[in-house]
Amino acid sequence: MTSSTVASESGSNDSLKSTTTKTSEASTKKEPTKSAEKREEDGFANPFEFVLTALGLAVGLGNIWRFPTRAFNNGGSAFLIPYIICAITFGLPAIYLEFLVGQYQRASPPIVFRRIKPILEGIGWGCAFVSTNVAIYYIVIIAWVGIYIVNLFRGHINIWNNCDNAWNNVSTCIDMVAQKQCRTSNPPGWNLTGTETHRPDEFIFLNGSCVDKSLHTGVKFISAPEQYLYVNIIQRSNGLLDINHINWQVFGSITICWVLTALLIWKGMKMLGKVSYITVVLPYILVVVLFVRGVTLEGASTGLYYYFLNPDYSKIMSPRTWSEALKQLCFSLSLGHGGLMSMASYNHPKSNCLLNAFIVIAGDTMMSVIGGAAVFSTLGFLANQRNVTVPEVVESGISLAFVVYPEALSQMPLPWLWAGLFFIMLFLLGMSSEYALTEVFCTCLYDQFPKLRTKKLLVVTLWCTLLYVIGLIFSSDAGFYWFELFDEFGAGFASVLSVTIEIIVLMYIYGHRHMKTDIVEIWGEARTKFGKYFGANSPYWRFNWMFMSPIIGGVLCGLCVWRDYPYNGDGVKYPPLFDYIGWFIALIPGSMIINFAIINMMRFQKAGYPLKTVFMLQKQHKSYPRISEGFTEKQKEDAKLLPEYEPWDVNNNNKRASLSDKSVEEGKSLKDNSKASVKSVKQELQDIRKDMKSMKEQIDDMKEELTMGPMATKSTSKN
Repeated sequence: MTSSTVASESGSNDSLKSTTTKTSEASTKKEPTKSAEKREEDGFANPFEFVLTALGLAVGLGNIWRFPTRAFNNGGSAFLIPYIICAITFGLPAIYLEFLVGQYQRASPPIVFRRIKPILEGIGWGCAFVSTNVAIYYIVIIAWVGIYIVNLFRGHINIWNNCDNAWNNVSTCIDMVAQKQCRTSNPPGWNLTGTETHRPDEFIFLNGSCVDKSLHTGVKFISAPEQYLYVNIIQRSNGLLDINHINWQVFGSITICWVLTALLIWKGMKMLGKVSYITVVLPYILVVVLFVRGVTLEGASTGLYYYFLNPDYSKIMSPRTWSEALKQLCFSLSLGHGGLMSMASYNHPKSNCLLNAFIVIAGDTMMSVIGGAAVFSTLGFLANQRNVTVPEVVESGISLAFVVYPEALSQMPLPWLWAGLFFIMLFLLGMSSEYALTEVFCTCLYDQFPKLRTKKLLVVTLWCTLLYVIGLIFSSDAGFYWFELFDEFGAGFASVLSVTIEIIVLMYIYGHRHMKTDIVEIWGEARTKFGKYFGANSPYWRFNWMFMSPIIGGVLCGLCVWRDYPYNGDGVKYPPLFDYIGWFIALIPGSMIINFAIINMMRFQKAGYPLKTVFMLQKQHKSYPRISEGFTEKQKEDAKLLPEYEPWDVNNNNKRASLSDKSVEEGKSLKDNSKASVKSVKQELQDIRKDMKSMKEQIDDMKEELTMGPMATKSTSKN
């Protein structure tokens, strides 16, 4: 080969090395992404506002209408033992991990997991869909609360305690306030003999008079507040598929609640932080006021006795008790919903997220315990008024908040005041959770498509409208059954599964050692022995994340699946379709893992990247420069195949464009050099062929001369 060929190839290799070197330098000197910069602009004004907003997501309606009855049904104060143990061993580590990852990566859940491995991006979207499932039905409870508040402001404080309204069935409606008249020795309207065989507590106030309850066997009596809720407000039909009409007052209330939610989300995290001063702080003040009022009522000590001082420790040995404690914890703290991680991404990068996690879980537990005490002290008062035991007045589910408690409040002095404080507290608790749940998906969209940040009003309007339309089924007379469907399947199983997968991926795929180094990068090494063993980088956290939390979460997932079918044992109100639709909703978040795995494989291959890059740590991950230093030679070679920037990283458009232009120019130069080299080689080959042809001709001539030579000599000698 000629010297010109060697020179051209050497030039080509130098160009290629130069391009590779520049690419490598670009990968190690990353600038903040647009999404990270926007978080600085849109983030919380101070750490306190972040904590308040996180508390608003964690503390919600479930602390008032779920926790007290679950505690009562599972051993009373004994229930606090498994609940607190679960909070320490599962809840606190999970919150800390979500805060840590969101704050360090400065990104929403889909981006966090995409940077670990694009094949895992669906885990983040699954979290977002868990929040979406809850947001769709959670707003219905707020809408019911809104109707009560409107009636209070209209002066209809006794409307839910009377049996003379148009919606009441007077043949079964019991006026619980007038019921006290039947406890007297000579009650008005008593139409029986009043002999010793008829005790006053065997009589009920029905249709304007006290009657003997034993004369109405087989009749299910319903209190006036219960008829108000289920007949007037909810207008409950006979089953899931028994849809006949639209409930216009619920429809209007849901519409108003969605408008308020959209307005709050549109203003961004800064506005949510400011609003949290009202929506989070005020409910704590109100629940303390209601607690103080409750414990001063006649009979309150009886209710508190059943709540605190009558523990059934045998319940602690039941797996169901532990399952109920952990499910209540996950629902209450919004674990696996993506909201805590998304909010943390707007927090200050150096904020103490371990302390924040302690505050959130302590605040949530405090609201549950104090709220439960306020409820049970009031239930003790109600039991005293009815002359029955506390267990006879305790109701589960929404009946506690919308039937029993309002009835008790209406029998207090200044009932409008206490009822108003109670329902305003519920409304604020509900809204603080609702706007946080709805905002999660919007944050994921902004991170995926940064240009949408300039069109927040459009995004928020479209997203809230979509959820509003999906939730219109709750405005029908069958809406209550659909509410129960979403409440049963929309959060429990999906939430536990989501947070368990999060922990496993971060510990075993990203790596617990990398997580440890990330913590050191944020706050540095522990300076004291206490900080070393009990601080942010304590061995306990990694031990818990690696072993305890995955095992606890896995067991709970199994308990969520293992239950009786059909739901509630009623095949008419809850047909098999109830379970089919429910499990479809529950599995939507999990299906996102498969869907986005396929999407990203197609996306990477379409962009020209090898399939194996979908299974690799991405260069956009904040820890990539540090982690890549420990790569093997093969890993370093594979890393050269990774994309430098995320497709939506508009902050690097100019840089990427200039880099692209340079790459194009260098590519063109390399291509031209290659073409020149090929042309030169072809020319050389042609010259060689000509030389070889010439040499061949010379050889042939020489052969001919050699052959002809002896013959010519012989001919000459003859002559």
